[in-house]
Amino acid sequence: MLGESDGTKGDATIEQIGRRRTFTRTLQLAVVLAVVQWPMRDAVQDAADSAFLCEVPGRLSLLLDATFIMAYVYAAYRAYKYVKFLNRQSWRRVAAIGSWIVFVAAVLDVVEDVRLWSEFGASTGACADLSTGWFTWLMRGTGFAGALIIAVAYFASSRLGQRMLYGVRLDPPATFKRIKDDGTDAGRLVITCSGGGIRSASFCLGALQLLREKGLYDKASTVIGVSGGGYMAAAFHVLRRTCADPFSPGSPELARLRRQTRYLLQGGRAMFRAALSVLFGLVVNLLLIGITLRAIAWVLGWFLADQQVILQESAELRVDWLPNGSWFFLGLSLLPLALSAAMFVLEKVWDRWARMPDVVRIALTTIGNVSLRYGVPVAVLLLGVPGGLYLLGQLPGESTDQPSLPSALQALVDPAKQGVASFTALVVVLIGLGKTVWNGLAVEGKEAAGMRARLLAFARTKLAPWAGTTIIVLAAVIVLLRWTGGYATDRAYQEDWNVALVLAAIAVAIKVLTDANRTSLHSFYRERLSRAFLVTRKDNGAAVALDYHLRLRYSEWAKPIDGGPQLVIAGVANVSDADFVPIQRDCVPFVFDAQQIGIVGDRSLPDGGRRTTDDYEREADALKREVTVPAAMAISGAAFSPLTGRVNARTRPVRLLLAVLNARLGVWLPNPYWNNRSEPAFPEVRGTFAKIRRYVGSVIDKPGPYRLLMEGIGQPSMYDRRIYVTDGGHYDNLGLVEALRREPAQVIVIDASNDAEDRFTALAEAIATARMDHGIQIDIDPSPMIRGSKPRADRPWAYGIATHPLKEGDDKPYKTEIFFLKAVLAGHLGWDIEQYAVGHPDFPRRTTGDQFYDEWDFEAYRSLGYSLAQALTEHHRVRARLEDL
Repeated sequence: MLGESDGTKGDATIEQIGRRRTFTRTLQLAVVLAVVQWPMRDAVQDAADSAFLCEVPGRLSLLLDATFIMAYVYAAYRAYKYVKFLNRQSWRRVAAIGSWIVFVAAVLDVVEDVRLWSEFGASTGACADLSTGWFTWLMRGTGFAGALIIAVAYFASSRLGQRMLYGVRLDPPATFKRIKDDGTDAGRLVITCSGGGIRSASFCLGALQLLREKGLYDKASTVIGVSGGGYMAAAFHVLRRTCADPFSPGSPELARLRRQTRYLLQGGRAMFRAALSVLFGLVVNLLLIGITLRAIAWVLGWFLADQQVILQESAELRVDWLPNGSWFFLGLSLLPLALSAAMFVLEKVWDRWARMPDVVRIALTTIGNVSLRYGVPVAVLLLGVPGGLYLLGQLPGESTDQPSLPSALQALVDPAKQGVASFTALVVVLIGLGKTVWNGLAVEGKEAAGMRARLLAFARTKLAPWAGTTIIVLAAVIVLLRWTGGYATDRAYQEDWNVALVLAAIAVAIKVLTDANRTSLHSFYRERLSRAFLVTRKDNGAAVALDYHLRLRYSEWAKPIDGGPQLVIAGVANVSDADFVPIQRDCVPFVFDAQQIGIVGDRSLPDGGRRTTDDYEREADALKREVTVPAAMAISGAAFSPLTGRVNARTRPVRLLLAVLNARLGVWLPNPYWNNRSEPAFPEVRGTFAKIRRYVGSVIDKPGPYRLLMEGIGQPSMYDRRIYVTDGGHYDNLGLVEALRREPAQVIVIDASNDAEDRFTALAEAIATARMDHGIQIDIDPSPMIRGSKPRADRPWAYGIATHPLKEGDDKPYKTEIFFLKAVLAGHLGWDIEQYAVGHPDFPRRTTGDQFYDEWDFEAYRSLGYSLAQALTEHHRVRARLEDL
């Protein structure tokens, strides 16, 4: 990164940069597809006298042209959307005309391809030409005219174009200022419920019951839930609509909740649906990987054979790096990397002899980075694949009596070798590794005691993640080598055009039938949470789950009820931009609020990160299903995901494994920085046609397969059109930072985190984060909660003061009182809790990886939360402070 970007300086908004990047990446894809077609077109011209030799390159070129058509149509559309967003001097109308002309050219291009397809392979003895005469020139001229019109509109709308054409110097469009809320929490009480799965939900339930009895719950202005704490915060809030005393002792809803303590896999039906959810996503993921590898192998295999790099002599494979004694192939393979190196050297030499303008430095760096981005895969494919085939020592499908090591490896990934059993064995191994990794990642803050335990922990946290990734990569490499070798040496492979039809059908079916959110486990997780925790009390006194098909829109269901608190759920948006997040943080806070939803980071983020919630709900899904209370609960509890914010350092080795196995609980949501207007960007629509148009557009706009790649190996960006939202604990597991940002007078923190005993790591991280992001100084001493060598801690709570930065015009800084309640064993507890503690040495720090509680587990944590909250509120000083508010 060269200094500050336009986004960090405010010279361009995040949406502007994002739309520009989306267009340029699509344009780059179109250029790459056009370049890849040239060797095939040359082969057709060289084989003009032989229909037999030119059929494969000719038809393969037409298949690539089909993808090229889609790419340049998308590029034209995104260029138009960018110009429309800038909305300067009506150039958006000109861009619209240009995009429609490009679309007409695309239609003509499709007609040409259909006509040419039938001409290849005809028994005329001569090769068909990749041209239809005047029709081809009409298509090209139309496309060029449309592209030229768009280019003019694009330039005229830019900052440089506005200055040159109109003499307009544009002011920086983005501003940076402290994020302000509507003041709902100013001078009020805020309650936070920490993350921790069912452990935290049970503990927070007991604490909230006590706070409600003391009148503190109804006195609060906001309850903030994180992950497992969000389960119970949402359950309390939703039930309060039909019950003034939610989850009171002996109530039907509390009795029902005790029957849902294994909420994830409650009964055989839930287990069956969970298995189907995993299998469905896994199959889709494998199909996506398969069709991608097959398409690459087809083009690559033909090219290597055409260049005579791969040759088959008898039953052996020969690789010739200098076909016909020419260095052309090696030069072509290394050209992009050489260009990248040349840009670097030129910059250094220029800088040695003269002062280099920043614009030149940026241009050289950009060219070098783009060359490197495409140079690495080009070198790997053109040099690595032939090298891999050479090392294997034989072509796939040999007919020797004794199978070699390559054959054995191929059998693992190719069902045609030894049947479906070998392929199934590979999947089982990956699932087993995934389970091992989960067990290792779920052990939060525990130090292994003993050599055996340390070795097991090392295997789970260090070896298993890399083993899973290695197996996936190895399997993909072997499949690519086998298919590439087949296409390079077997003409029957090259001429099997039915494969292209199958690949296209699979791609279309995946796009039409599902999306990156639907293939994940989010839908299953959301439904289980909803049915277990969100209940209502009927007129006959029964407590039943709310109908899952009801859309519990967050903008409606999270609002305060009868003067009580509003519901806020904390998540994180996973981003890796050095422009906006510190190294290895990899996330910014994402807050679900009834009024405004979106990103609430530090002062380095420009304004506009939050949207009006009801408008955002309509953008996320035309049927308003993506931004609901159950969805927020599931997203905030999405601890098990390939992207995990601040804990990415632990999960990075296993990202690819989790993505392929469909162990994905996060959700791709619209970037709130996009479409952020003073008026609703997605207002309510009336009329049948308008509703159908909104619905179809929403379905088409769902996150596609590219998002899965971003989860597995990519780097999500703040500039992207969609952001990946996961567990709020990946930023602050307590919700304390979000509470202090709202500037309340008092905060009660209910902490059931599984951090190491006596260390209070979650609290320490929240203290540092509040200071770094908002300049808030927290003074709190948790030493009375330290057990040390004592049988019990002296007390389960601590008192602190948060001092906010001094505001202009104020005489003294604003202060917030913090009452920190921690799930520890302290003081005299009920006999049932004492006996449970004796039988469960890990109580109250049971691993979050275990989400299967029975009634004794649930009641022990609930009762502990109630008892410790009682000890906090009945202390004479605390009681006096809370009553003064």
